[in-house]
Amino acid sequence: MSRYLKRALEHFYNKEFKEALFNFSLELQVDNSCNEAKVGAMLCDLAFEKEEEAIALFEYYMITKDTGIKNSEEVIEEIINALEFNLEEISEFLLKKEIEEKIDEENGIAYDDFRTIISEKESFKEAFEDIMFSTKVIIHNKEDFLDFLEQLVENGFKEMSMNYFESAVSMFPNDEKLRSLIQKVQE
Repeated sequence: MSRYLKRALEHFYNKEFKEALFNFSLELQVDNSCNEAKVGAMLCDLAFEKEEEAIALFEYYMITKDTGIKNSEEVIEEIINALEFNLEEISEFLLKKEIEEKIDEENGIAYDDFRTIISEKESFKEAFEDIMFSTKVIIHNKEDFLDFLEQLVENGFKEMSMNYFESAVSMFPNDEKLRSLIQKVQE
């Protein structure tokens, strides 16, 4: 066992993941085929967010490696990828839940749902007039916000759109579509 790998393992067991990652990286520079260093580096990266899971996986890896189970590196890599995928799914779910709560709390509808109403009414103006005094349209991304502003301008809600432009310019100061919409309203 090389000194880099030995140090990396000691740091990992002491939960010094930054130092462990550094030593695993040094080992990979010396021997880029060292599976233990590859797995260790991946687990250090995981440990920055999910320490307990990384430690458990490292212990599992060491046991499987010592007992001679083949492809234990591939198994660990698959588990790490599954964990990361699940974290993304959880984050997406929480964001969606937060948006839904905001919609309920503010008596609003999501912009996608508003688009559905537009298609049913066959006119942005008619759909917007139906909801403008009773319901808030909740927009959570730039593209939808700019589309909403464009629809306001094109459907004669220029004064209302001017109220939004002030905050839009501060959020997206260099956006060409926004600048063209402002110019359209000013003409």
